[in-house]
Amino acid sequence: MKKITSGLIISALIGVSAMALTVPANHIVDAAWLKSHMGDRNLVIIDVRKHVKAYKIDHIKGAVQWKSRDFRQGRYYSKITKKAIPGYVASPLTMKRTMRKSGVNNDSAIILYSAGKIAKDYRNAALADFTIEYYGFPNVAILNGGFAGWKKAGGAIDNTRPKVKRGNFSFKGRKFNQTIMATGEDVDEAVWTGDAQTLDATGKGKHWDGTAKDPRRLHEGHLKGAKPLSTKVLAVKKDGVFYLGDKAFATKKFKDAGLNTNKDIISYCNTGHLAAGPWFVGKYVVGMGNKSRLYSGSMADYTRWPKRRLVKGDK
Repeated sequence: MKKITSGLIISALIGVSAMALTVPANHIVDAAWLKSHMGDRNLVIIDVRKHVKAYKIDHIKGAVQWKSRDFRQGRYYSKITKKAIPGYVASPLTMKRTMRKSGVNNDSAIILYSAGKIAKDYRNAALADFTIEYYGFPNVAILNGGFAGWKKAGGAIDNTRPKVKRGNFSFKGRKFNQTIMATGEDVDEAVWTGDAQTLDATGKGKHWDGTAKDPRRLHEGHLKGAKPLSTKVLAVKKDGVFYLGDKAFATKKFKDAGLNTNKDIISYCNTGHLAAGPWFVGKYVVGMGNKSRLYSGSMADYTRWPKRRLVKGDK
């Protein structure tokens, strides 16, 4: 009897494991995929739209909301804005609380979505994905086309907050994913040795030519040797919705910017927000894997390091 009972328990556990929801390998889902899994008990949908008031108007049915402070934190204080400057992944304590209050369990599958209304919207979901992956939780993906694409596809929407059962997410048994994170020291090495390429996600604009006056950074300009690739050029507009371009499209954009996708690329911007876009596209759309890294502190951090110089314009 004990042997039979043990066998039944093992079979049940195998069955549960087999039914676990796993996101696609490229960490991107479309509206059809999400529709087909809406009833899955392991599914957690998170709204990370920049304009947080939009959530109260309507959101994907069952979605919880994350604000910037739920997965980012500041390290420096701006005397001009009188606010902390964001640019770092949230602390382990904050992430543990955020994940649990969102109903995330250790076997959950997380789907993140941005607005999808403008070309650079996907960066919000990409940055949240980066943070979640950094903390050793790989079963996360972003919804291509965001909320706009979901509505276009006739997906279910709601305007009430769902009742969420507290999750059991834990760091126990996990390993923080250092391979996707670039540090200031990594940037120094890239600038001085050329061992890795650097990508400026602000593109060619006032930050690039040094004429901007951004209170989040102490100096303007860009890293020596960096290549400008604006986050927004990696998305394509279709029927009023912005979607990530396919591999051929994205690879060409990287190549046109002077970047070799066979070599390491460190993406940066002002606070790591915009740069999360090219990081995600490089890693998952182009297929660079861990050759694509994000400097989360970006220029808000690097310009506070002593004796680090930036260049202006196409020098």
